[in-house]
Amino acid sequence: MWLRVHRSRERGTERSGADARLFAMFSGVAVCGVVLSAGRGTRLAPFSDTRPKASFPVGSQSLLVRAVDFLRPFVDEIALNVSGHGDWFAAHVPLGVTMFDEGSDPLGTAGGLHNMREWIGDRDVVVLNADSVLFGDVADFIGGRDLAPTRLLVTLDRASPDFDHLWRFVGLSTMNHATLARIGPDTEDLYRDLWKRQLANGEADLVPFTGLAIDAGTPANLLAANLVESGGRTVVEPGASIAGTAEQCVVLAGGEVRAGEHLRHCIVDGSARFDLSTNSIIPLEPDRRD
Repeated sequence: MWLRVHRSRERGTERSGADARLFAMFSGVAVCGVVLSAGRGTRLAPFSDTRPKASFPVGSQSLLVRAVDFLRPFVDEIALNVSGHGDWFAAHVPLGVTMFDEGSDPLGTAGGLHNMREWIGDRDVVVLNADSVLFGDVADFIGGRDLAPTRLLVTLDRASPDFDHLWRFVGLSTMNHATLARIGPDTEDLYRDLWKRQLANGEADLVPFTGLAIDAGTPANLLAANLVESGGRTVVEPGASIAGTAEQCVVLAGGEVRAGEHLRHCIVDGSARFDLSTNSIIPLEPDRRD
C-alpha cells in the first residue's frame, strides 16, 4: 500500500516556529484536545494491577498530567476517557479537563471519540495517547492540521513499524470535523476502522517527528522516559523509601530499597521489581510486601 508521507522540506507548506503555534490557537477553526487514557495497561503488569496506566510518573508528573500540559497550548478545551480506576481519576484529573467514564469495558480508540461527539461538536480534534511521551516541538504538526483531513505523527522504526514497514505512529494525531463525523457507534479502532481507509485514499498524511518519541506503556520504556526526563537521575514517587542505593531507577509508591541493596536500571513497587539488564519482572518475597 502506498502511503503519503508529508515532509515539510518536500512540500514547503509546513508552518514553522511561532507562526505554526499561533495558527494552531487562532486560526478561527475551533480545536479541542483528547487524551486517550482508557487502556488497560496490561503491558505494565504487575505494576498496573492496582493503578491506571496514566498514573505512572514521568519525572515529577504523572503521564496524565504530562499529556494534558502537552496539549494545553494548542487547544480550546481538553477531555479524556477512562475505564476503571474512577476514584483515582476523579482525584487527579487536572482542573478544567472533562472526563468521560466508559465503565468497565473500554470503547476503543474510535469508540472513545464517538462517546465524546456532543462535547467535540463541530471542532477539529488533536488526540494524544496518555502513554506517548514526546520530547520535541509539535507546533508545526498541530499548526498544519488543515493540510489533510487526518495527520499522524510518526517516527522511523524498521523494528516495530505501523505503516509501510517503515513508520511507527507515536501517539499524536489531528482529525478534522468531517473525519470525526465518519466515526459511528460501531467504529472501535481508529487505525483499523478509519485511518487505514484514509491512508489508502490519500486522505491522511504521515508526518515524521524530529524529536524523541517513547511509548511508555512497557516497563523498559517507562524507565527510559523517566531517565530522559530526569536527566538520568532516579525518580522516586511519594510513598517510596530508599535506604540503600538506586541508580537510574524508578521507585514507585510502596516501593522500598533496603539498606545494603544496590539497584541499577530497575522499576520497583511494593510487590515486584523490573530489571532492565534481564528485561524481566521479579516478584518480591512475601516479607517484602508487609
